[in-house]
Amino acid sequence: MAEYKGIKGFKVQYLDQDPVPAVAAWGAGGVLGTARIELGAAGTQTAGLVFGGSTPGNTNVTEAYNGSTWSPVANLNSPIRANTGAGTQTAAITFSGFGATTQVGNTEEYDGSTWSVNNPLSTARNQVMGFGIQTATVCAGGTPPSTVTNVTEEYDGTNWTAGGTLTTARADGGGAGILTAGLVFGGYNGPGANQSVTEQYDGTSWTAGGSLNTAIKYNRGAGLQTSNVGLSIGGYTTAAVGTTEEYNGTSWSTVNPMSTARYRGGAGGNTSSAFYTTGDTGVSYSTATEEWNNYGEPNTFQNVGQVWYNGTTKALKYTNETFSSAWATGNNMGTARSALAGAGIQTAGLAFGGTTPPFTNVTEEYNGATWSPSNPLNTARYALAGCGTQTAGLAFGGYTPPTISGATEEYGGTSWVNSNSLNTARYFLGGAGTQTAALAFVGNAGAGKLSSTEEYDGNSWTNSNPVNTARDRVGGCGIQTAALLFGGEAPPGAQNATEEYNGNSWTTSNNLNTARQELAGAGTQTAGLAFGGNPPVTGATEEYDGTSWTTSPASLATARREIAGAGTQASALAFGGYTGTVYSNATEEYTITGTAGIKTITVS
Repeated sequence: MAEYKGIKGFKVQYLDQDPVPAVAAWGAGGVLGTARIELGAAGTQTAGLVFGGSTPGNTNVTEAYNGSTWSPVANLNSPIRANTGAGTQTAAITFSGFGATTQVGNTEEYDGSTWSVNNPLSTARNQVMGFGIQTATVCAGGTPPSTVTNVTEEYDGTNWTAGGTLTTARADGGGAGILTAGLVFGGYNGPGANQSVTEQYDGTSWTAGGSLNTAIKYNRGAGLQTSNVGLSIGGYTTAAVGTTEEYNGTSWSTVNPMSTARYRGGAGGNTSSAFYTTGDTGVSYSTATEEWNNYGEPNTFQNVGQVWYNGTTKALKYTNETFSSAWATGNNMGTARSALAGAGIQTAGLAFGGTTPPFTNVTEEYNGATWSPSNPLNTARYALAGCGTQTAGLAFGGYTPPTISGATEEYGGTSWVNSNSLNTARYFLGGAGTQTAALAFVGNAGAGKLSSTEEYDGNSWTNSNPVNTARDRVGGCGIQTAALLFGGEAPPGAQNATEEYNGNSWTTSNNLNTARQELAGAGTQTAGLAFGGNPPVTGATEEYDGTSWTTSPASLATARREIAGAGTQASALAFGGYTGTVYSNATEEYTITGTAGIKTITVS
């Protein structure tokens, strides 16, 4: 009888549990019932608890999480915001906060059924960092009432007593760990004074730990069940971010960010399994929950085509990945042009500027079916960059012969308004981010290729660290704290180099499969899309998974360069460009469909 190994060349594995994904990442969780910020949180990913907060009015609402669904449970005795939590779902504690008119030292304990009032903090305050369990809790820093403090208090299940003094006074940072092995990180200690400082607590005193890679405030922490190991999640730099960093007891490393950038939400769990819910996106209070999973040894990691027998469930299984990718033709733009910029998503796109020739200020909006004209840019130009959304777009840089432009304009859904210019005027640059948190990188200032990077906060541009390879005519996508740069032109020609930006510096990643310039991009740093470009003029499309590029079987129907893009990897938009003979008004929509996952082999 033939064996599977003889047919396929490998054995069927015997495993006690199904393989797990190898990549640490955030995934969608259940929807919270009450959107709010500045709330307390406790528990784990499969047994979480959130309580209090601002809706924006103070609330006493408590909700419990089972790993998939949030459900209301008993309310706090007092509505409160800017409170902090610790403990588990059935033995939680909330302390500090802002009551009806001022900071308070309120302490309440939850037993899985009801909240009971207990002895208050010695120092009333809000926006503290905290961690621990219900009978061994640490409260550090905060604002009592307006100046940040370095005071630490410890709770033994009945009373609060003085603990060690923080080295850096601060408020509204993250906390994780237990009383004898805890952490605080980030926060602020004055207007605009975001912190990257980490301090470690041994139950008596604080000592310096490794600094966060990004100075940040309003971040949240997880690490309930581990010692001196934690996650810093979300927060605010100059705008809401989804940044995630992981601490190993010595230093922080930047890992995959949340899908939704936000701050002042609630978090719980540990570095292997955590949750983050609600928070302020900068536009609204969210009800979204995201779940962090970081699988490590001794797990077996998933590989496509892997076959195994699950000894626990007594089932023969395999991993399958069946995706299909395709470009579909959409309706043409009103104005054929190349070297234009884009913003938005596939069903709500924005196209602006470009050359027809000559250079133009034309703006058009796409609704997923047709393009319609809108009010023009104030400065006509081509080879500019763009980012943001259809109702909150940003245009910057470009070329208005004979002038290289640093002009920045904001689009509000109807018209463009001038803002502060780039520090370095440039054209054929790259862009990423949002209207209030944008990134401009590389380009040409007339004297050669640039490596410089600038960050926009909704008002002005600030210089940041340069890229590793100076170039222009690049593709880009992502957000200000997690951007992706790829391709471009630098002597001696088209580039395939890829770089990732973490909100502070650029690091080199794996190359594109096809070196090219004058290409477009869409998506995020962990799910990017590159398409079009030259030489020669191409419609080649590649997908990026956060590590490497894979050539898609689908190419643009109309090969072109100086093309614009918008949207996500799975739902992208390509428009305009130059075919080598004509200026194009063609629009194409990219869609990825299919499923990936574990399948069970059945006999029928």
